[in-house]
Amino acid sequence: MSKASIKYVCQSCGYESPRWVGKCPNCDEWSTFVEELRVREPARRKTNSEAAAIPLSRVDSLAEFRYPTGIAEFDRV
Repeated sequence: MSKASIKYVCQSCGYESPRWVGKCPNCDEWSTFVEELRVREPARRKTNSEAAAIPLSRVDSLAEFRYPTGIAEFDRV
């Protein structure tokens, strides 16, 4: 779903502001801001079509070498 918000654009120089201001901070013109509706599309997630899910039963969990620290509880976790 797209999200709509309001922005204010100076008609003299194109400066954009999230709120209305009387004097443009960019070009110093008075009362040149006009309210415009901005519609933003949500960002699309990138997917890797080559990646495939595998069942957990096929995952080799003991393949990683673990460094013993000498702290029994820390090594267990």
